Amino acid sequence: MDINNRQQAVADIKSLSTDTVCKTEKIAFWTDMVCQHLIQVDCSLIAPQVQFHGTIHLRKIAHVDISQVAASAQQVTRTKRLIKETDDEYFLLNIQRQGSSLVRQDGREASLVSGDMALYSSARCYELAFDSAFSQTVLVFPADMMRTMIPTIDTLTATTLSSQNPTTKLLTLMADYCFQTSFETISMHTMAHAANALTEIFATNIAEFSAGIDAVKSNLTLFHMARIKQYVFDNLNDPELSVQKVSQSLRISPAHIHRLFKMEEQTLSAWIWTRRLLACKLALQNPAKSHLTISQIAYSCGFNSSSHFSRVFRTKFGITASEWRENKLRALNP
Repeated sequence: MDINNRQQAVADIKSLSTDTVCKTEKIAFWTDMVCQHLIQVDCSLIAPQVQFHGTIHLRKIAHVDISQVAASAQQVTRTKRLIKETDDEYFLLNIQRQGSSLVRQDGREASLVSGDMALYSSARCYELAFDSAFSQTVLVFPADMMRTMIPTIDTLTATTLSSQNPTTKLLTLMADYCFQTSFETISMHTMAHAANALTEIFATNIAEFSAGIDAVKSNLTLFHMARIKQYVFDNLNDPELSVQKVSQSLRISPAHIHRLFKMEEQTLSAWIWTRRLLACKLALQNPAKSHLTISQIAYSCGFNSSSHFSRVFRTKFGITASEWRENKLRALNP
């Protein structure tokens, strides 16, 4: 299983260790373990290979992967070459349990000690540095889902989320509880709810830190972009949502909005449609919403025509909405 093939809804804890191979093969085996079960990266050792030790224990709960990782000192890098080999994007969250580490991405560097957290995206280059033996809990969330919930999440990559914050402690406890719980006898719907609860706590944690950073930012561009994106997310179910409505509600001129979104790959109008489509995509794969028709989901995300939704969904994702839903729900209940 790699980052592009996360199909099984839940599995027993899978455990892997470099103790199973000879000393001269440890780093190759370790890199292969990380690439197959976390994300494709390059690993280089700081300690001599013969002394290297590493273990991974992982559990998948619906759309969330939780891993316990412990290893010797090393450097980890995700390069442009590796990024090109994968299509899906994920946000990874490292919770430092023992030792210390550095997370570098987007021109920022987070320094972690026990209890601290940092997030980073699989779609952009990053570096992880461990100068001594360490252990971490690593959570992996779908990026589309997180950006729908927290549009400003990218402003917090490689930022230290302190263990002193109550929501950080709550997220750690919830991650530990989910990892330690045996889900094998629990229904798929219940597992999906558990994964959603963990995702909501993660989003709450990120939103709180994001709000704190926004309060002291002097960069008005980032401030206004965050306001606009949050307003869109909060009003996505409004079929009348438009640049003009955002302008009137936030008292930002349409011309200024246009200038702000020149930094983005899309205009605000296109960004709104993309958010709607991604929200529908996530809702369609959610077992808790399987009782809703595709049209009901489309209308709840701001579409006012089911036929138009069907056309743009297929154009955007290369698959019909019904095929997407069928494939994802089947994967949750093989």
